[in-house]
Amino acid sequence: MSTSALIDDARVRPDLFHWNGRMDSASLRAWLETNQWLGHCPGDLLAFWEETGGGDVFESETILGPLSDPSLGDDIAAVNRELRSRGMLHRFVVYHLGYSMSGVDTVSGDYVELESSSFRVLRRFASLDEWYQAMLRSEFGQRYGL
Repeated sequence: MSTSALIDDARVRPDLFHWNGRMDSASLRAWLETNQWLGHCPGDLLAFWEETGGGDVFESETILGPLSDPSLGDDIAAVNRELRSRGMLHRFVVYHLGYSMSGVDTVSGDYVELESSSFRVLRRFASLDEWYQAMLRSEFGQRYGL
């Protein structure tokens, strides 16, 4: 994965970033095919999942991933099924829950911040790095000296 603020911050403050663990490309591809998301998720998110598997960051944020624990409510497929049952459009794949909700718009390829009850797009971001810096780092960075 190319260097990003998210990975850089995790290296500086590993106590704040609890990853699920690396995932090999073949397993990730199989998981994407099973969930019908192959070809719909941006490459930087896939690279991030390969490197980290998703996990918990700061005190309240979860970046959902293929290796997330279903017993903790962190299973990305189950979370997205639940959100779709509440009216979220299939074009969105939610990958972040915490002080806000974030996903990927699989039609445009943008990262989005979604309103949690109406699923209205509040903001769009061009990359995972742009999303992280505008959302999580801007909210938590100063507090933790990042």
